[in-house]
Amino acid sequence: MHPLLKKAIKERFPLNELQQKAFREISSGKSVLIIAPTGSGKTEAALMPVFNAILENNLKPLSALYIAPLKALNRDLLDRLLWWGERLGLSVEVRHGDTSAYRKAKQVKNPPHLLIITPETLGVILTMKSFRKALSNLEFVIVDEIAELASNKRGAQLTLALERLSGIAEFQRIGMTATLGNEEEIREWLKAEAIVKPGWRKEYRIHVLYPRADEKDSELAGRLNLPLDVATRLRILWNIIEEHGKALIFTNTRQFAEILAHRLKAWGKPVEVHHGSLSKEARLQAEKALKEGKIRALICTSSMELGIDIGDVDVVIQYMSPRQVNRLVQRIGRGGHRLGEVSEGYVIASNVEDYLQSLVIAKHALDGKLEAVKPYENALDVLAHFIVGLLIERRRLPKEEPFEIARRAYPYRNLSWEDYGAVLKLLMDARLIGYDEERELLYLRRGAYQYYYENLSTIPDEISYRVLDVKSGHIIGRLDESFVMDLEEGMEFVMHGRSWILLKVDEDAGILRVRESKSLESAIPSWEGEMIPVPFAVASGVGRLKRELVFDFERGKALLEGVIFREEELRRAVDEIRDEVFSTDKDIVVESTPKALLVHGDFGNRANEALGRFIYSFLRMRYGNVFAIRSQAHAVVFKTPFQLNPEEVKGYLFQEPDAMEFILTRAMRESTVYKWRMRNVARRSGALRRDAKIRRIERLFEGTVVEKETLNELFHDKLDVRTAEYILKEIKNGFLRVKTVLRKEPSKLARINMSVGGEFLLGGELEKDEILELFRRRILDTEVVLVCTNCGWVSRTKVGRLKERVRFLKCPRCGSIMIAAAHPIDAEEFLKALRKLKRGEKLEPKEERAYRKLIKASDLIQSYGFDGILALASYGTGPDSAARILAQYRGEALLAALMEQEKRFIRTRRFWVDKREREDSGEEP
Repeated sequence: MHPLLKKAIKERFPLNELQQKAFREISSGKSVLIIAPTGSGKTEAALMPVFNAILENNLKPLSALYIAPLKALNRDLLDRLLWWGERLGLSVEVRHGDTSAYRKAKQVKNPPHLLIITPETLGVILTMKSFRKALSNLEFVIVDEIAELASNKRGAQLTLALERLSGIAEFQRIGMTATLGNEEEIREWLKAEAIVKPGWRKEYRIHVLYPRADEKDSELAGRLNLPLDVATRLRILWNIIEEHGKALIFTNTRQFAEILAHRLKAWGKPVEVHHGSLSKEARLQAEKALKEGKIRALICTSSMELGIDIGDVDVVIQYMSPRQVNRLVQRIGRGGHRLGEVSEGYVIASNVEDYLQSLVIAKHALDGKLEAVKPYENALDVLAHFIVGLLIERRRLPKEEPFEIARRAYPYRNLSWEDYGAVLKLLMDARLIGYDEERELLYLRRGAYQYYYENLSTIPDEISYRVLDVKSGHIIGRLDESFVMDLEEGMEFVMHGRSWILLKVDEDAGILRVRESKSLESAIPSWEGEMIPVPFAVASGVGRLKRELVFDFERGKALLEGVIFREEELRRAVDEIRDEVFSTDKDIVVESTPKALLVHGDFGNRANEALGRFIYSFLRMRYGNVFAIRSQAHAVVFKTPFQLNPEEVKGYLFQEPDAMEFILTRAMRESTVYKWRMRNVARRSGALRRDAKIRRIERLFEGTVVEKETLNELFHDKLDVRTAEYILKEIKNGFLRVKTVLRKEPSKLARINMSVGGEFLLGGELEKDEILELFRRRILDTEVVLVCTNCGWVSRTKVGRLKERVRFLKCPRCGSIMIAAAHPIDAEEFLKALRKLKRGEKLEPKEERAYRKLIKASDLIQSYGFDGILALASYGTGPDSAARILAQYRGEALLAALMEQEKRFIRTRRFWVDKREREDSGEEP
C-alpha cells in the first residue's frame, strides 16, 4: 500500500474485513462485485484499491469513473471523496446535467483522476472527441447502487455504454450494492469475476406495531382534526423518537411524507421532510438540520435509502408496511449505521392487512430472504439509441458490429438477429441512419444528433396534465404523467382530498376533463403510481400466516420467531379476520357485493394485475366497458354497476393457463397505459419526435418493434404473467381452492382493499354517518346564485348561509317570493330568456328549457324550503329529479337519497351526452 494512502487511512479509520477483502481482490486485477448491508463501508472498499493503484502506478487522468444513479448521491460522494483527494494529492470532480459549461470545459482540458458521473453523463462523454484521449486512460469503472439500476432500462443502457467504453479502454469493473436475492446473476450483469461480502451478518431488531386507538388520544385527535386511530399512531411514533433520539421516518410515497410532516409540525414537533421532488437546497437544509440536531426526525421516501450522509441515526421508523424485504433492510440499515452495531427499526401498521404484511416482511428480513433484482432484458428502444450513439462515435460501421457489441452486454445476450434487424429498419425509416449496400456499412443521417441527445435518459420526461373540472370550468390542479398513464376513462381518483371521475383525456392540450364524483371511498389516491409493488413471496407468506394463525394461533405465531411484536395485537388482528372472508396461500375467494366484486388472492401486485386484467377481458367481452379495475397486493377490485354472480367469475379462473399471455397482450393493447408507454417507447426509438401528437398511436405502430417493446416494458414493470399462469395451473390441478361468496355489505378485508389507502384523508374506513356528514358539509359549502324569477335580481351566496333565511327569502328589488337557487350558468341562461320575454320576443327551445328550469326551482323552494335548496345544490339533481326525491324523503334519508342520485348520475352520465340531455337531467352545460 502506498505510504500516502496508509497515512490517510490511519487518520480516517482502519480498514475493516470487507475493505481488506476488496483491496486484495481488486489489487489482483479482478473485476469485483461488492455486496454488503448499508453502513458496511462499501464506498471505501471500492475506492481504496483504486486510489492505491493510481498512486503506485502513477496512472494518468482520467484514471477512474464513479457512476452513481442519483445526482444527490454524487453530491454527497464528492464531499466524502474530496477529503481523500486532498490527502492523497489526487483530483476528484463531479459531472452531470447541472454542472456548469465552464466546469465541463475545464474537465476536458484537465481531466481529474476520478470523475463522478450519472449513467446518462457516460452517454454524453462517449460521443465527445475531445474526451476520447482522457477515456483511453481509464483503468477502473465503479458502479454504485447496482440494484437501483439493473432492474430497469437505465441499467440496460449502462451495460451497453460500458461495452462502448470497452472499445476505447481496458478497465476493471467494480460494482456495489446492498444485499439482494440473486447475487450470481447481478455478478454476471456487471461482468465481475468475484463477489466480495463481509464474513459477518448484519443484526437487526425489528418491532412491528399495530396500536389500538386509545381514548386518551382524543385531545390530540381533536386538536389536529384527525381520527382517533391516526392520532394514536402519531403518539406511538413520537414516543419511539423520544425513547431513542435522532430518527429517520420512512413513508412509501412523497405525498405521505408531506402529509405526515404536516401533521407532526402542526403538533409542534421538530421534523423536516426529504424526497426527490424537493429542490436541492431544501434537501440539503433538511439533511443539515438533522446532522446538527436542530430537528429530531427526517420524514423521507426512497431518496434516503441510498448512501446519503446524514450523520448517525438512532432509530428508523417505517410508517405503514415497507412492501418489500429489500426496502425494509435498506431502510432499517440507515440506523445503527456503524460496523457491528445492531440496526433497530419499527414498523407502524395502519390496518390488519398492513400489519400481517409487515410481520412477514420483517421475518423474511431476519431470515435473509431477500428479493431478486430482475434485470431488464432486450430493451429495443435502448438498443436503437445505442446504435445511433455508436455511429456518432465511429461514423461508419459494418452492419453486424453493433449487434455483436450489444450481445456482449448481459441484458442483450439473447438478442436475436431478427429483433436487431427490426430496430435497424425503424431507425432507417426514421431517417436517423442509412445503409450503404455497396460497402455494407451503416452511416448517420441528419437528425441523429438531436435524437441521441434528446433521449440520453430512459426516464420519461415527467409531463404534468392540467385537471379541468368541467362543471366549474376551473383548473383544479395538475397530475404527473406517471399517475395519469394508469387511468382509464370512467375511473375515479383522489386529488386535494376530493374524488373525481375522468371523463376524457385531451392529449393535445395536456388536459384531463373531470367531474367531482363524491365517491372518495372507492377512488384511487393520486400517489398510487408511486406505491412499491408487493412481491409474490411476501404476499404468499401473508396468505400462509393468515391460514396458520386462524387454524392454530400458537403454530402461526411460531412462524414469526425473531420479530418483536405484541401478542395482544396479533390476537386482535386474528379476531378481525377470523369470522370474515379471507384468502390464504391455499384459497382464493371471489366476493361479490352490489357495487364491487373482489378476487381475494395473496399473490402480490404484479401477479394480481395479470389475473385482474385476464378476468376483466372476459367481463368486458360479455358486458361491455362498464367496469373499473384496481389490483392490490392481496386482492383485485372490480367496481361494478350491478352485482355480479361470483360463480361466473370463478369460472374464468378455470380457463387454460396457456391462453394467459395471448389474452393479456390483447387486453393491454386496449388500455390507456399501453398508449402512454408506446408513446415513450416510440420517442426513445426515434420513431416519434418528442413534440409529435398522434391520436391513434397504437394503430400507427401495430406490428412493429415499437409495439413489441411496449409489451415487453408492460410485462416487465406491471404484469407477472408467469406467476399468473402458475396460479391458473394450481387452480386447475386442485392445489388452490376457489370459494365464492355473495354479500350485501363488503367484508372487512374487502373494505380495506376498496378504500383509498390514504388514512390521512379519512382515517381508514368510513362509516355511513361519516360519509353523510362529509356530503352535507360539501353541499352547505356549495355556492349558488339566488335569482328572482319575476324581475331578474341576482345574488351569490353559499347554501349554508340560507338555512335560517329561507323562510324570509324575497326579492329586495320587487318583493317577489319566487326566488330560485341555481348554478351560475343556469342563472345566466335564465336571465337571457327573461329579458327576451319582457321584450315580447319568442323563446328558442333551449331558452324555454332554461326558463322553465328556474321557475320549477323557485316552486320547489316555496314548497320545501331549505330542503329544496339542498336538493337543487346537489350535483346531478335537476328540478324534476329533486321534486321526486323531496316528495319521498326528509332529514338524513333525504341526504342519503341525494347522495345516491349523484352516484347514479355520475355512473350513467360520465361520458359526453348531447346538450339537451344534460340540461334535462340537471347537469350544467
